[in-house]
Amino acid sequence: MPSQQGPPSSWKQSETTMSEWFSAQELAGLAGVPGTARNVKAMAEREAWNGRRRDGSKATEYHVSCLPPETRAALLNTALGEVAAKVVRAEVQLSLVETNRQQLVADARQGVLHAVDLMMGRTGYSQKKAITLMIDMARLEKLEPQLLAMLKMARDPRGRPSSDGLPSVRSLERFLEQGEKGELVPKIRQKDMSVPDWAPAFMGVYQGPEKRSARAAHDLLKKHWQGEMPSLDQVYAFLRKVGNVSREVGRMGEHEIKALRPFIRRDFSKLLPTDVYSCDGHTFDAEVQHPLHGRPFRPEITVIIDVRTRRVVGWSAGLAESALVVIDALRDACTRHGICAIFYVDNGSGYVNYMMRDEAVGLMGRLGIDMKHSLPYNSQAKGVIERVHQSLWIRAAKELPGYMGRDMDRQAKLATFKLSRKAITKGGAMPLMPWESFVAFCEEQVAAYNDRPHSSLPRITDPNTGRRRHMTPNEAWEAHEAEGFSAMRVTDDEARPLFRPQVLRTVRRCELEFIGNRYFARELEEFHGEQLAVAYDIHDASKVWVYDSEGRFLCTAELGGNSRDYMPASYVERAREKRSDAREKRALAHLDEIRAERQGGYALEMDAPLTIPGLGTITPEQLKVRSAATFDVQAERIEEPAAIATPAPEASAQVLHLPTAPGLRYRRWCELAERQSAGLPIEPEFAQWFAVYPKSKEFAAQQRQA
Repeated sequence: MPSQQGPPSSWKQSETTMSEWFSAQELAGLAGVPGTARNVKAMAEREAWNGRRRDGSKATEYHVSCLPPETRAALLNTALGEVAAKVVRAEVQLSLVETNRQQLVADARQGVLHAVDLMMGRTGYSQKKAITLMIDMARLEKLEPQLLAMLKMARDPRGRPSSDGLPSVRSLERFLEQGEKGELVPKIRQKDMSVPDWAPAFMGVYQGPEKRSARAAHDLLKKHWQGEMPSLDQVYAFLRKVGNVSREVGRMGEHEIKALRPFIRRDFSKLLPTDVYSCDGHTFDAEVQHPLHGRPFRPEITVIIDVRTRRVVGWSAGLAESALVVIDALRDACTRHGICAIFYVDNGSGYVNYMMRDEAVGLMGRLGIDMKHSLPYNSQAKGVIERVHQSLWIRAAKELPGYMGRDMDRQAKLATFKLSRKAITKGGAMPLMPWESFVAFCEEQVAAYNDRPHSSLPRITDPNTGRRRHMTPNEAWEAHEAEGFSAMRVTDDEARPLFRPQVLRTVRRCELEFIGNRYFARELEEFHGEQLAVAYDIHDASKVWVYDSEGRFLCTAELGGNSRDYMPASYVERAREKRSDAREKRALAHLDEIRAERQGGYALEMDAPLTIPGLGTITPEQLKVRSAATFDVQAERIEEPAAIATPAPEASAQVLHLPTAPGLRYRRWCELAERQSAGLPIEPEFAQWFAVYPKSKEFAAQQRQA
């Protein structure tokens, strides 16, 4: 049976996908199949449908490709409706107030009715006679201009055409009846807000993450919709009825669509300085020279801002976003400006770690700071710190020659990139800022930012120019200090032990183990078996500081205090060495792959005899004994059948042939080692090389990689 084209694969990317397997109970009653599950099973056996046992059930389910065409069409329409039911919102017409036109017409009619009442009171005429007199006077232009304009405005345009633009007597009588009921506002034609039958299926295609255009979604629907197909104009008319936000549901993710939905504007006027610090990391948009090897790289900057005054109170720059960079930025903020009450951060690894959150040794507990995390994918909640990246760091990056921002011209970015890489390979001056100059540059940019007027701060009169402007972050901070505010700062003597990271370690015979080092102090003899807090300096591994469970200082433990031959390695050095080893392994693996592509060879060992036309059968044992040179000759024979008749010279076994690739040479040595361990002799021409090769650096490198 010919199979019908199914739904496009891109539909499977949506949240609701069409199932491809259906049981007899689910198929019963659909078009093209019997009405009972028993008869459906009989039909499936008769036509040999592709079936399988459903997971967790004894029921048999059948693949959609085996079903009749009309059954597949019915299942497709049902699936389209289910998709649309989950992504299409019911649009409710808002009870809006009258339009400006309706209000003007209602006021004009009220004024005309008031004039009719006055005329009836002054003349004693009946209602109809007074209305007739008013219209006659209007036609003779004997009414006041204002009343004449109200008469023309009060006319219902849906009535008979009028050459003079005046309403009829019957219209004014009807206005009097409507005025008594409070219905003077004219009716306007409302849009047809009904949802056509094809709309759910169309929206199921249109509201996808692929963000198809209306025309593309219409063309895709045309291939699968079984009912009456709408025109493209009808599709555009329906999309104009859907709300601007509801139309984008499904086309935009939850994070992206937040830019269209309502938000809460936070008020910070009741805060004081140091109440809330907001912290975030930012990858600098310009390349500078690496502090260790001088190569181009983009540093990670962590900045802390005071929410009340918008003052940058602390910052730090490092090789990557980590807890150490965050601790350094927090130390800068607490020593220069004060300890905060709330530390507002995201859920990055630089904040969610034992150095920050641990109850016993964490920095937040020792400083008495309450750390609050923003919701994932909710950058709008941290708009204060996100804006600093744009107005401070991106603005500063554009002043450097190594700028690599997304808005930079691609050709200019490529030219800068080539200059820096050329200086690395061929020597010469690096056109990038050195690390020491970059740190001083960042300090200058932070100082300039704090002295620049901020649009979210109150306005003041500039004492120099006499003009009104916003306060600067420094002026806002000083204004609070003038009102009696005093920040709780940390002195340099207090900061040194306070900002040392701490870990919990168990004392074993006056020794403490940390990052592979052993520290010794005789003062710990009576604390054997107890768990104590150990503070360390990330740049100095020669000693650690030990505290008891209540935070009292006990002693200083020296590295190898009871040993002599030991080479210390600080925390930063060990991390740097570990990172370098990982990069070296990746580079060696990539290099071996390149050499393997050049030399060729089998990635897996042969475990069965191989028959090659013209060469006969080769067993795995024979293949291991042959040299790499003989293997190359055989490969050439396979590619050129004409040369098969000429046998390889036997004298080649008397010449030493070694592979050119290091990996193949190491494999050859391993084969010879297996022969030696099996008691087999090694060819004389390979004996000397077999004994000397293990002493080479290449052998050591290949052995580490293996």
